[in-house]
Amino acid sequence: MKIDRLLSIVVYLLNRELASASTLAERFGVSTRTIQRDMEAINLAGIPVMSVQGPSGGYGIMDGFKLDRRLVSPDDLFYIVTALNGIAGTLDDGHIAGALETVRGLLPSHGDEGLRRRAERLHVDFSALGGGPAQRDSFRVVQAAVEDGRLLEFEYTSNRLESTRRVVEPMTVVFKWRAWYLFGYCRLRGDYRLFRASRIRRPRPQPERFARRPKTFEEFEREYDPAHTGSLVEVKLRFAPEMAPLVEEFHNEEDLERLEDGSIVARMAMPEDGWMYGYVLSYGQFVELLEPERLRAVIRDAAGKIRSLYE
Repeated sequence: MKIDRLLSIVVYLLNRELASASTLAERFGVSTRTIQRDMEAINLAGIPVMSVQGPSGGYGIMDGFKLDRRLVSPDDLFYIVTALNGIAGTLDDGHIAGALETVRGLLPSHGDEGLRRRAERLHVDFSALGGGPAQRDSFRVVQAAVEDGRLLEFEYTSNRLESTRRVVEPMTVVFKWRAWYLFGYCRLRGDYRLFRASRIRRPRPQPERFARRPKTFEEFEREYDPAHTGSLVEVKLRFAPEMAPLVEEFHNEEDLERLEDGSIVARMAMPEDGWMYGYVLSYGQFVELLEPERLRAVIRDAAGKIRSLYE
């Protein structure tokens, strides 16, 4: 749309001293004559565009026209840019590039150089959390359904490894617990649900649109927090001394008890599902589940089945 292009041109010029008509035409996929008409439209909108002739000339925004920077400091803008850069790799959303241009337009002169120096001290990268190309494509379909307010149908594998076909009213894309999730209303279950994006397969947006239901993700999170609903189980694990660095990385010191032989006893509350069993089994012979007793039997049976595969 023309209005989108005009806004993008203004943001682009705010971040640069000058840009030639050919450069702008190539960037925005239009002719140089269209760029000339766009400059006239921008001027008529009250944004003073200047034109400099010569080989090094081009279009620019007059120095006297400044965006109001009083509400945000350069430090604020640095963290905003860092966060946007961090999620750009995993969301793969073209709007983020536009947002970055907009924020950089708020920086003082030579702000990009300051950002570059500071970026050497702090870097955030979520790209590995976006998965491979197929998973990214799937996630884009989910995002589009959320934006369009359309029903979404997909195959889903739960924590208990149960595969079902779901029809969902997709409401919110959420980053939590080191992964991306979709929050929505599941018509199969007749209730709100949180779906891990990496377990969504073959999503297909449906023609039907839906009216967004009143519950927000924040309300859902408070209502279904396992710590509040009592769906967590208290477990007690004894780790071998060799596991001390990993235990210290993932557990709070106040939850640990160090024994004389160097082993560590950790207490924690965990949801009783496949993830918990997988977590315990991932440590192999270097961990023993001490309590509760009934879960010892579950782990023992699972370990026995694993052993039978190698006999």
